[in-house]
Formats: sequence, C-alpha cells, structure tokens
Amino acid sequence: MDILKIKNLSVSFATDGPPLRAVRGVDLSLAEGEVLALVGESGSGKSVTSKAVLGILPPSATVESGEVIYGGRNLLSLSKTEMTSIRGREISMVPQDPFLSLDPIAHVGSQIAESVCVEGRRGLEARRYKKDRAIELMREVGIPDAERRYGEYPFRFSGGMRQRIAIAAALAPSPKILICDEPTTALDVTIEAQILDLLDRLKRERGLSMIFITHDLGVVARIADRVAVMYAGRIVELGGVEEVFYDPRHPYTWALMSSMPAAGEKTLSAIPGSVPDMRYPPCGDAFAPRNEWAMRIDTVLAPPFFDITPTHSVASWLYHEDAPKVELPPHLKARIKVRGGKSDA
Repeated sequence: MDILKIKNLSVSFATDGPPLRAVRGVDLSLAEGEVLALVGESGSGKSVTSKAVLGILPPSATVESGEVIYGGRNLLSLSKTEMTSIRGREISMVPQDPFLSLDPIAHVGSQIAESVCVEGRRGLEARRYKKDRAIELMREVGIPDAERRYGEYPFRFSGGMRQRIAIAAALAPSPKILICDEPTTALDVTIEAQILDLLDRLKRERGLSMIFITHDLGVVARIADRVAVMYAGRIVELGGVEEVFYDPRHPYTWALMSSMPAAGEKTLSAIPGSVPDMRYPPCGDAFAPRNEWAMRIDTVLAPPFFDITPTHSVASWLYHEDAPKVELPPHLKARIKVRGGKSDA
C-alpha cells in the first residue's frame, strides 16, 4: 500500500532570465516500509523533489503543477499551519551535512529534545520526559555514554557521530516517512557503512518508509528496494533495485553505472558533456546530446515510459517497437556478469 504519491510534480526557480525548470512532471509513489532511492547527478532534481514534499522550497521556487498525496490530503494545498503539523512530525528529514544543520552553540541533547512530542505533559514533567527520550534516542542510534554526552556541543563529535545525532533528531517525533538527503556524502567508507546499517536497522525496527537521495549507486544497492533514476528534472528509469542493477535499460543509467569504480578496472568512465541549462530545457530527450545511441526523434519528442516488466519502466525511444536493437555496453555486461546478474538488454 502506498503511503505517499507524487503526481505530475513540476517546480521552477526564478532567475534573471527565463525560469529554471528543476523538476518536470515527476510521478512517484512510496510504499509502506519501502526504501525508494532517487539517483542522479547534481542538478537532476532529486533534492528539489524532496523539498517540495516537505514544503521547504525557497521563496524563489514555484510549484507549477502537481500533487503530493499523503494521508488522503494534497500537501501542496495545505496552509503553513497545517503543514507544520506534518513536517518534522510525520515526515522528517536527515540532512546531508549535520555540521551545518546542528546549532553549534546548543547542546546536542537539547536539539534532539526539541523534536520530542510531549503528549500532553507540561512543565517539569515535560522537560524530564524530553530529556529522557532524547537520551534513549542517542542510545538507539549508537551514541556511547549518551547520558553524559547529552550536554556536549556538536564540535565535540566526529562527522559520523554528528550524523547519528541528526538521525536521532529526525526520529524524535516518531515519523512515518524519513527523507535522507545524501546523508553519507561527507563520510568515509567505513563510517558510511555504519550509517547505512543503522538506517536499515531503524527502518526495520520502526517500520519506516524512506526516500533516500544519493548520487552513489553503491549506496543504492546496499539500502534501497526501488530506484528512480533522475536526469534534468525527470525520471528516466524506475524499477526494483535488482532490475535496475542487473538489467539497466536507459543509456543514462548505463553511464552512471560505468562511472562507478570496479575491481580490476584501472580507469573510470566519464559521462561526456554536462547537464543542460534548465533555463533553456532542450526539446525531446534532455540526455540526447550526451547519448551515443540517440536517434533523430530524441531531439524532437520527449520519450514516454515503456514497460520492461510490470515493475520496471524506462523513458527511452530505444524501446519503441520500431527502434533499432541496442546491446548493453560490453564492459557493463561484464560487470553485471561478475556480480551474478543477468541482462538481455
């Protein structure tokens, strides 16, 4: 059962010239207990999509169309007061850089306690409850000696521990949906693995639904159930994590996977060109200028979605019945074979 639905979401930003079209007609759903990963290069629209869900877009942004359905209501039509009852309580976010999101002159424990729901308690009872609950959350996310460290400042903690504190603060109101905006980007590989294990455990124990934003496909493989690959404000491939990893279909997905480090390979592949200037979105498929398999129609018409399986779809004219047959690049096919996957792309 879906807990969140995004329908035809389009978001633009005011500039000195034409508006920058950051998100263009995005359709997504999040099932209860699912981890949905949004993947793509910087500027693909991942974070803007999540901020639209939370209602925290900057003043320069305009939601041009769409709905975000949660609990039977369109979040985009709610007042600021109504949205406050949902944001941070039922839908919460773990930021990319906790060093910037945490108040440097406030104790970490008090910052977690701020988000604890007191459930009718008042005065001293409420303050004690908030502190006890904050300490419990610090223990839950793996902060050692939590009672003593409750009164310490963020600079006393390592990057990984600060991220654990940010996770504890996000969990304090017991949300149903957790949006993680590249929460491991600034961490080394060992700490990244620990944070991913922590999020996976919390998801299972709490029954959380999660939207996980990242540019790292290795992270996706570790934590996600489904993957939405975004490019230039649109979804270009959507499917289960094994479908996308073992049977990728969009040339952009191929390019992302090829740019990942692989054992035994001495060189990294780079995606040629750059993301287009979305003040002037190209006609047709935005990836066409960077796509060696692009056809003439790609420069004229944006492709619809073609179903590969009931749960796997791709927006590429390569899967039209009249398109020429294109094989998965040999080096990528070899990688997939090493991982034990199968592909007949």
